[in-house]
Amino acid sequence: MKQRTVFTFYLALLVLQPIWHLLLPDPWGSQNWILALIASLPLLLPVAGIAAGRFRSMIWGGFLAVLYFMVGVMEAWSNPDQRIPACVQIVLSLGYCAVLVIYARQGSSHTSTSRIDGPE
Repeated sequence: MKQRTVFTFYLALLVLQPIWHLLLPDPWGSQNWILALIASLPLLLPVAGIAAGRFRSMIWGGFLAVLYFMVGVMEAWSNPDQRIPACVQIVLSLGYCAVLVIYARQGSSHTSTSRIDGPE
């Protein structure tokens, strides 16, 4: 799993916010630029670090993705008109977290040194 895949999922989650809240027509979106800005701003905070491959920024992006997962579940459950974009948000946020876990496990297995058990 490459760092580019992690960034792609995060960028897709970021791009979804203005599409959903600003560009989609009335039953699926609210066409409200203030809501689109408020939904996009938190995701912009760690984007430079994720693009640079900093693991700490990726973790913070995972924390944000969990929050967006909760918002997506809430919208899918309570607002039938916006169920499709909410489910897309759920899939993207879960996908980001899954890809991040895979990336972290592969990265830690490549950088770990072999351990010698027992006395020398």
